[in-house]
Amino acid sequence: MSEPDRHLPFFRVLDAARLPGCLLCRLVRTDTRRYIESVLYESVNDVGFRARWRASRGFCHRHAWILAEFQDALGTAILYEDLIRHYGDKLLTANAGTQCPLCHAERVNLQDRLAVLEQSWDDQELRAAVEAGDGLCGPHLRALLRQTRRRELRTTFRRVSAQRLTELAERLRQQIQSFDYRHAGGGDARARDAWQRAIERVVGMRDVPEPH
Repeated sequence: MSEPDRHLPFFRVLDAARLPGCLLCRLVRTDTRRYIESVLYESVNDVGFRARWRASRGFCHRHAWILAEFQDALGTAILYEDLIRHYGDKLLTANAGTQCPLCHAERVNLQDRLAVLEQSWDDQELRAAVEAGDGLCGPHLRALLRQTRRRELRTTFRRVSAQRLTELAERLRQQIQSFDYRHAGGGDARARDAWQRAIERVVGMRDVPEPH
């Protein structure tokens, strides 16, 4: 079978597979922040975006606070001044508007990333990166098992994710033992942050929504 075509989305998936943690969480977080950067630097005064922004009454709670992390006072002020002038006090009392545009973009992006994995699964470099990587968090593994058709893809991610979970349990045991005065030393670095990785493994990275 010939090697699949390589393109920018493929290389983004490959790069994420080589980094620690759930590769789909990492891609969603990166895409979300790129979307907000694009809004702040290119779309604040765009007529089409402003229409969607008003219809949704801004971003949802989660995305509004991610927007705040950028500390772009001017861009954020322009966006929210637009909402307040358009709706007045109805912004506080009326029901929610249409779907948050960034929530919609996240769902589309996740489907795109799953499609890249499925279409590119014959690429040996990608498969090697997945085998050596951390697998997926629980929510994204379940999404992949539901939504992809290639049996080998599903089997590999399930096996790798389960192996890493077993390894994590041992790191957690090491971390627990490190608090016992009878065990000298604090353990290695991977054991010291195991509690954080356990949360990510079960529910996904912070600020990443559970896929539906």
